[in-house]
Amino acid sequence: MDAVLTKLIEQLNTSVFVLLVILGAAFYSIYRIGKWTEKFSAHDEKIKSVDGIAEKIIVLTTKIDLIYQNTNPRALVAAHSPISLTPIGKEIADKIGADRIFESHLSPLVSAVDTESPKNAYDIQVVSMKVAKEKMLSLLNEKDLTIIKDEAFTKGILVEDVMSVFGVLLRNKILSNKGIPIVEVDIHDPATKK
Repeated sequence: MDAVLTKLIEQLNTSVFVLLVILGAAFYSIYRIGKWTEKFSAHDEKIKSVDGIAEKIIVLTTKIDLIYQNTNPRALVAAHSPISLTPIGKEIADKIGADRIFESHLSPLVSAVDTESPKNAYDIQVVSMKVAKEKMLSLLNEKDLTIIKDEAFTKGILVEDVMSVFGVLLRNKILSNKGIPIVEVDIHDPATKK
C-alpha cells in the first residue's frame, strides 16, 4: 500500500495537488457549514421553548412573595387579593412618612409601570409590586433610606419588605388615575378564578 501511495505522490504535479487541496477544503467547509446549520436549528428550538418564561417568572416571583408575606408574622401586606396593608404595614407607613416619600418619586414609578404595559387591574398590582421592590430603593435619598432602615430594624423586617408598602401605594394611585376600582384585581387574578 505504501508503494502505491508513493507512486501516486510522485505522479502528482503541482496543479493536481492544488486541485486536491481545494477539493478537500471544499468538502471540509461543507461539512462544517452543515454542523453550524444543525447547531443553529437546535438553538432555534431552545429559543422557542423559552418564549413566555419572563411572564411566568414574574407570576412565580409574585406568588412566592405572597407566600412569604402570608407566612411572615410581621408581614406589611396581606396576601389576600387584592393586596392590602396589614396593621403593621399601616403603622410603618405612618412612621416613615410613606405617603410623602411616595409622592416625591411618583413620576418615575408610574413611568416604570407604564413601560410594562399592564393590561388589567391584576397586572397593574403585580407590576406595581415588582417596580416598587426593584426601583424604590435606588430613588430614595439618604435621609429617607435611613428612616426606612431604622424602622425595618426596629420591627425586625427586611428593608425590601418595606418596599411592598410603596407597591400598594403605587397600585392604588395608578388604579385611581385610570378610574379602575381596586376590587377589579380579583376579576383578573388567576388564583381567584375557578
